[in-house]
Amino acid sequence: MSDEFCELNGEVLSSNNLSISKARDFASAVVNSDYARLVECKCTTSDSEIIVFDTKVQVGQKTVYDIRKYERLSVVFESSDAVMPEVLALRKDFPRVPHINLRSEEFPRSLCITEQQYSEWRLQYTGASLLEDIRQWLTLTAKDTLHADDQPLEPLFAGSRGELILPSDFITNTADSELLSVTFVGTGNRGPVFIAKRLEVVDEKPSSVKYVATFFKSTPQPHGIVRSAPADLLELHDYLNNQGNINLIPKLRSRFIEWKDKHKEIDILEAQLALVICLPKTRNRNLVPEEPEFCAFLTGETIRKIGIEIGLWAYRDRYPRYFDLDLHYLVPIDWSKKGNNIQIVMLNTHFHFSRELGTYLNGLSQKVSRKITAVGLGALGSQVFMNMIRAGQGEWTLIDKDILLPHNLARHALDGFSVGYPKVDTLAVIANKTVDGNPIANSIVADILNPVEAPETLKKIKEAFNTADIILDVSASIAVARYLVHDVDSPTRRISLFLNPVGTDVTVLAEDSERKTTLDSLEMQYYRHVINEDCLEGLLQMEPEHFRYSNSCSDVSATIPQDFVAMHAAICSRTIYQLTSNKQPLLSIWRIDADQFSVQKYSFPVKKTIEHKKGKWRLFTDEGFIKKIYEERAKKLPNETGGVLIGSYDMQRKIVYVVDYLPSPPDSKEWPTHYIRGCQGLRSKIEKIQQSTTNRIKYVGEWHSHPPNCGVKPSQDDRKVFEWISDFMTVEGLPPLMLIVGDHEKYAFYLEEID
Repeated sequence: MSDEFCELNGEVLSSNNLSISKARDFASAVVNSDYARLVECKCTTSDSEIIVFDTKVQVGQKTVYDIRKYERLSVVFESSDAVMPEVLALRKDFPRVPHINLRSEEFPRSLCITEQQYSEWRLQYTGASLLEDIRQWLTLTAKDTLHADDQPLEPLFAGSRGELILPSDFITNTADSELLSVTFVGTGNRGPVFIAKRLEVVDEKPSSVKYVATFFKSTPQPHGIVRSAPADLLELHDYLNNQGNINLIPKLRSRFIEWKDKHKEIDILEAQLALVICLPKTRNRNLVPEEPEFCAFLTGETIRKIGIEIGLWAYRDRYPRYFDLDLHYLVPIDWSKKGNNIQIVMLNTHFHFSRELGTYLNGLSQKVSRKITAVGLGALGSQVFMNMIRAGQGEWTLIDKDILLPHNLARHALDGFSVGYPKVDTLAVIANKTVDGNPIANSIVADILNPVEAPETLKKIKEAFNTADIILDVSASIAVARYLVHDVDSPTRRISLFLNPVGTDVTVLAEDSERKTTLDSLEMQYYRHVINEDCLEGLLQMEPEHFRYSNSCSDVSATIPQDFVAMHAAICSRTIYQLTSNKQPLLSIWRIDADQFSVQKYSFPVKKTIEHKKGKWRLFTDEGFIKKIYEERAKKLPNETGGVLIGSYDMQRKIVYVVDYLPSPPDSKEWPTHYIRGCQGLRSKIEKIQQSTTNRIKYVGEWHSHPPNCGVKPSQDDRKVFEWISDFMTVEGLPPLMLIVGDHEKYAFYLEEID
């Protein structure tokens, strides 16, 4: 082989005698190509086979890199087929170009043909495709277009031997000469792992700091030429001085002097030093920097020893070599000492998980910093919370009274380490440890329905509701939802999430931003759809198996699959994210098909709440109900018609909810000026409604229509009917209720009494 090319060791053999199938295939592709010529084949003592060939390269008249029209290369195939075949450029003056693999020897240069893992690449391998990839690599490298415009920039260094995790705000908030504490946390599959913190947030005593880090930033430089990591401090100094405009050794001398005087609480001289370097990168020399590369270099010596090796100070012979007194500053500095005896190893750098990073990695368009006060952190609530924390969303106050018990582990976001501790306390700790920076969550261990909580706790609860942008109810408690609507004095929008009894369905009820339709009204509209929509039949009636986890009557838990809860939590967290930018109300139900494991969404239009005050009572209905009952009246004109009202009561707050009506039974008497309600089939219909809503919706009163031009004032007959209703309802301690529907969209509710 000519002196122009690198010689590869091995025994020459015929291509017919190649034993490695991929090598035979590649040699055949070269022989059959119009753009390549087989030079020779070799086998080595390490059971590898080498194909040496010349190839014609399509290059233009002007090239960025010295790639020539004809290049000699080789491909080394290993018999084990465990690693990527290595492509070597054999020309001794082959240029140093981007996408070159680092080797212990500079020549022959190893070409990085693909970024794919070999396990993936070899699935598509043919000799012809590899030959074409090599020729394409040479053509694009000649023009310096191998690296696509949308492809991440190449690293400047390779050869890291560990990991260093930096604060999430390291780039923006780290000042020159600032000192960070570094802690060794263990050894992973890629070497030792260290975590850096600012000194003011260090948990341990400052005197126990064993490692420290400092920061330097270089000038921008083009990416693409990957270099092996420097082995000592002098090599790093030379690179940074030549490429990045950082005069490292003099800067270290001045920083050592500053730290020695400033950080007396730390045994600074006995700490090992890590150097964190910011290397801004460009796609070429004419462009502005796109992204920086952060490299860290851990020295193998203490600052005491480094100072000696860079000529800053020396030992005093008459003092023991343990304290500051044993050092004296050299004047002038010993310039002959340049740190070549200080060995360094490169560490990969990472940044602590931040809200911004969580938002980006979850594919969300923006970080939502709205304050969310969440009540009820059980199975669904805890998983929704952790989903949103990992997406960097929200600033949270968590309120729940419960501790984590063993049976909760089947579906709760917390693990066994948290058993016996308050759920909200441990969730807040985990969230704040997950997301770097200011706390993203705080907790209040309390029962919001308990008025005898400590005054300080009640004050915190009130403040949490008053300052929230969203009040999130995941308590699965009607009492809590009603409390949030009627007893919390805050203009904040409420959102409620709850599962059906067996966990196949999750419902999201969201008020509009102006709270024109409140959570309790949404609940009633939800019941109306459960009663009337075939797709929701049996939604609340399915009974799960129950598990008694303790001796109290209320110590019962349902058997709901964790995978159902996880799917619903994912739906809910994404829905909450969408609601932060959507001011409209929402009533949606998602149902899992347990056999197909698919999800069906049912969404229903939300109707505006209507409130009537009647003496000491309040009556709530909505525009959907009023429209529906007008339509029922219109169908029966010119006759009067009527039926019964169904709804619910909140006896604590003196509220009647009118949800729907049942039309006139078939045995009713309907005339233009008179109506007598029948009763055929009525009892069974009401009982079915009660069953389908688990007794939340029931009979609440009567309704009838008036003929045209008669208004909605009660007649003498109406008053007699109202007396009958009053006698009937009073037995159960409930208020009598009558609705009269007239023309011109007029109606009147008569509750408890008729004036």
